[in-house]
Amino acid sequence: MDQHGVRGRYGRSMAVASGWYGTAIAAVAVGTTSVPSAPRDDCAAWFSCLSPGESLVFVGLVWGTPVLLGLLGVTALVAALVVRVLPSAVLAGTTSAALGVGVCAAVYLGRS
Repeated sequence: MDQHGVRGRYGRSMAVASGWYGTAIAAVAVGTTSVPSAPRDDCAAWFSCLSPGESLVFVGLVWGTPVLLGLLGVTALVAALVVRVLPSAVLAGTTSAALGVGVCAAVYLGRS
């Protein structure tokens, strides 16, 4: 199809969904790094001497990267279905991101 068809809306809706994920990640980063560091009394436990910024990077690498890749995969599948129903790429991307988070949260809560 042409740029104004389903294929063009799919790419734009994925860009909107990725933008929502980027906004959420930026909000967590700003909120975490603006918390002051606790006084360093005891560093006996693992990772107890990390600053909030260092712990954000650690958690982002260990836990955040696989979750973000899973979210993008689920969002890509959901967007392929949603873009055929909704005429707006912005609405389709927002809906895909919301449904992707819902599906990933249900899978995560079902496993724990």
